Amino acid sequence: MSTAAFNLRRYGRTSSVDRHDFAQWVVPLQGELAFELEGRGARLDVWQGAFVAPSAGHAQSALQDDRFLIVDCPAALLDDDTLQCLAQQPVLALPAPVRAMARRVCVAGIGQIDAAVVAREMPLLLHAFSLAGSATRLQAVCARIERQPGHAWPVERIAAEVGVSVSRVHALFRQAFGVGPHAWLSSCRLRWARGQLATTDATIAQIAQHAGYSEQSALTRALRREWGMSPAEYRRRQRQ
Repeated sequence: MSTAAFNLRRYGRTSSVDRHDFAQWVVPLQGELAFELEGRGARLDVWQGAFVAPSAGHAQSALQDDRFLIVDCPAALLDDDTLQCLAQQPVLALPAPVRAMARRVCVAGIGQIDAAVVAREMPLLLHAFSLAGSATRLQAVCARIERQPGHAWPVERIAAEVGVSVSRVHALFRQAFGVGPHAWLSSCRLRWARGQLATTDATIAQIAQHAGYSEQSALTRALRREWGMSPAEYRRRQRQ
């Protein structure tokens, strides 16, 4: 699989052993689940979930009226250190933000959750269970910034979200993207603004403000520098 998927499921009293080549989180929403993973047993409820590493054998038995958020995750979204850590400690105490996220997405009933919801909520899950300073944590923070580029993102906040020092976050960004956090944030804001210019009728001033620019002229300068045209010209070309 190439993208993450969220499914709301119920389980019966028995199941056969299953294996798959992607990672998976089991987040209980209601009821209780007797869960066996590679010969280790656990009892899952709304306070305790599980992580299934790729190719790990697992089986489950629901003990009462049950409902579970199952998150299928491509292994490529997890760095090696995070994946190893989760595989070694697969039974997880569920943090309050993860429990709240599961409640938010459960309104759709049993079945697959809309891809837009997955894109919005997946970074929270990755952040909750990745190692501080890991590539997985960095990607989760970047996904949050992508959704909210107009918020205040000083480098100190970005470093705290990634779980490292300011100097270390500069090194991580350069290692991952070839630029520092300020340059990456600038490209993120400009990309969001271009999308708004191409697909909405919002004014250029409104787009600049929501993208995090101090004023419309700052967006104009950035777009001219990177794309050689004004916001109005860019909008016109996208709609020809």
